[in-house]
Amino acid sequence: MKVRILAAVVGIAAVLTGSLAASPALATDGPDSVRVYYPGFSGSGGQASATIDFISRTEVIYRNFTVRDLCPEDGRPVRAQAVTVDANGFGRNLGPMKAVVNGCGPNGTNFGTIRVIDANGVAKAHLRVCVYADASGNLRCATSEGRDNPHFRAL
Repeated sequence: MKVRILAAVVGIAAVLTGSLAASPALATDGPDSVRVYYPGFSGSGGQASATIDFISRTEVIYRNFTVRDLCPEDGRPVRAQAVTVDANGFGRNLGPMKAVVNGCGPNGTNFGTIRVIDANGVAKAHLRVCVYADASGNLRCATSEGRDNPHFRAL
């Protein structure tokens, strides 16, 4: 009987230890990127990338926010913006979209650092990139999986 109980305890401990070790890490601080294809899944479209750095529950920094128009050229401009999700689950598109200024260049346009402070809290941070027609609007957009704020806890 004691052997059975000991075996059960050891088995449960092994399962718990294995599940803790095998669980994936949360997507917290680090690089994030997104790509939009236009038209279809051709090689053209746009890409946005940044390193997301959560400072606190209410503050996030997008470092090296870069937007790139992908070749071959499709004659369509590309723009992107930072997006956050607040404590209430509402997504916020932040500021004006940043448009590529060097055409179909290999490095894209680096807009540097974007700092976001939201009194409601920043639960998650994303990137959004779009191919647009003209002032009339976007043709196609894509949003990254984003990163979770390790400082955030819903109230």
